[in-house]
Amino acid sequence: MTEYHYPTFEHLYPSGVQRYDVRARLIRNYDIFNYNHKGTTKQTWKMIFVDVEGQAIQCNIFGPAIEKFIGRFQEGFIYILLAVQVIFAEGKNKIVPNWKQMIIKEETNVIREEEDDISIPSFHYNLVQLNRLSCHIDCTDRVYDAMGLVLYVSPVENIGVDSFKRDVAIMDTTWTVIKLTLWNDFVHVLDENLNHVDVAPIIVACGLHVKSFYGTYLSTGYHTRVYVNPVNEKTTSLSTWYKSEKLAKIRRDWFRSSTFSLKSSIDISNTPRIRLSQFPSVRKVQYCRVVAYACRVDSVDNIIYQACNRCLKKVVIFQGLQKCQSCNLTNTVTIPRLLLRLTIFDKSGNLKVTILHDLAQHLLGCLATEIKSVLQQPNGRNRVMEKVFACFGNRAFSWVLHPPIGDFNPEHSYTVGYVLHVDWAEECMWLNKYIASKKRK
Repeated sequence: MTEYHYPTFEHLYPSGVQRYDVRARLIRNYDIFNYNHKGTTKQTWKMIFVDVEGQAIQCNIFGPAIEKFIGRFQEGFIYILLAVQVIFAEGKNKIVPNWKQMIIKEETNVIREEEDDISIPSFHYNLVQLNRLSCHIDCTDRVYDAMGLVLYVSPVENIGVDSFKRDVAIMDTTWTVIKLTLWNDFVHVLDENLNHVDVAPIIVACGLHVKSFYGTYLSTGYHTRVYVNPVNEKTTSLSTWYKSEKLAKIRRDWFRSSTFSLKSSIDISNTPRIRLSQFPSVRKVQYCRVVAYACRVDSVDNIIYQACNRCLKKVVIFQGLQKCQSCNLTNTVTIPRLLLRLTIFDKSGNLKVTILHDLAQHLLGCLATEIKSVLQQPNGRNRVMEKVFACFGNRAFSWVLHPPIGDFNPEHSYTVGYVLHVDWAEECMWLNKYIASKKRK
């Protein structure tokens, strides 16, 4: 007896008439979804099947046909679907990147195979590298899959009356760190106790939405599935990379010990490491990072300025009165603010930088009011200068800088976002990678 060969998804062609017999594994079985169409409540049931070649396709059951097949499908099993319709995939709400989809009709016959066939893959991921997610922000009607090492797990946070979430920082082999927000039922797939153990679990999340709010992040949704430490060739490859990269473990440990907010920690982690000679050409990033020394401090006479108590903008003297041009108020109440200007250098060049109020207070370990008080005392200027040199003198720091906006101006002073102590182990590894990349070129 000749064995029947079922067509693969590649050989299915959309038509309104022809019916196909297919054999495939059900990898995702979603809940029945109710929706309103022109004032009428309707239902749709979505699934994802994968064929012997590893190609995935979306499958829908609509309206009256749903009742016939309730209880007939279970994830992981192989099914023979006799007389399915194939149509062009809808432009919106695509859960796999396929231009066609299957429709199970009332006349379709469904046969479940009880014996497994390892030639048909048990998974399918539409993975997007984390450093490419920003390209998909505007694609609100599509979902994506992501895989990464779990660097940090936040506590559960209540949102509104009956919603809660947990934020997770994940990293892939592009060294990009992204926030993944797990909502409601998904918050329980990970626990913040993972922050205190010497492991970095691998998470695979399918059916995610790419969103933007003070940076790109991922969020779970209706079609999301989350898997922790699944075993397949993709996760094994990521695990092997992690075990061979000491820098990845350093990144994990830094994240867990960071005193910054999760957003700031992610911003710092994704900051490209450059030399000062490269700074003028840096574009299209929020920050860049250099390891450099402070070689000169601008006059401390201007370290304190008076700012509007309402908007914190610098006030000007207008007809003998202090005026806030931002609030358009005269004789406004003012408070002292810190503004520290330095010149930093490495072997490739130097750069003028500005450290703003909050960061300056943190680095100097004192308030602006205290600095103002010292400056008013005899020899106060020298005492403030000594404090600045005690903070920055003869030590290298990791300077996280805002890149130039427009053309680079060497006389302009560029704003510092963060100042970090140098992790020399990480720095040596970066230098080795940098030298190796130069040799390959």
